[in-house]
Amino acid sequence: MGFPKWLVGSRKGHVSGTAKTVAQGWKTIKERNPGMSPVDIAHTYVRKRYTATGDMHLAKEVLRMLRNVNPLNLSWAILMVENKDESINLYDRMSEWQHIMTREIRKHGIDPE
Repeated sequence: MGFPKWLVGSRKGHVSGTAKTVAQGWKTIKERNPGMSPVDIAHTYVRKRYTATGDMHLAKEVLRMLRNVNPLNLSWAILMVENKDESINLYDRMSEWQHIMTREIRKHGIDPE
């Protein structure tokens, strides 16, 4: 069984790459499951992402961070968890990077929020 097409392009720690991968995964999951809630889409995405990498402990951390579940917040949670050692730098540029992620998510026809 191969990786889902949207997961192959994922680059750990890359702001626009993380948002792009989340947007592609979100869109694919939603298209295949039209009635699925945002919470269920996020859980499905996170489970697939971290099952593929073997890092299920990271999946639990990402899901714990999510409050208002949407593609932008999911992208940000993934970036924060996968780059814990750089959290100060992430927060320093949070506004700029969320703008980049928002733009990338919209490119894929998904509402970031």
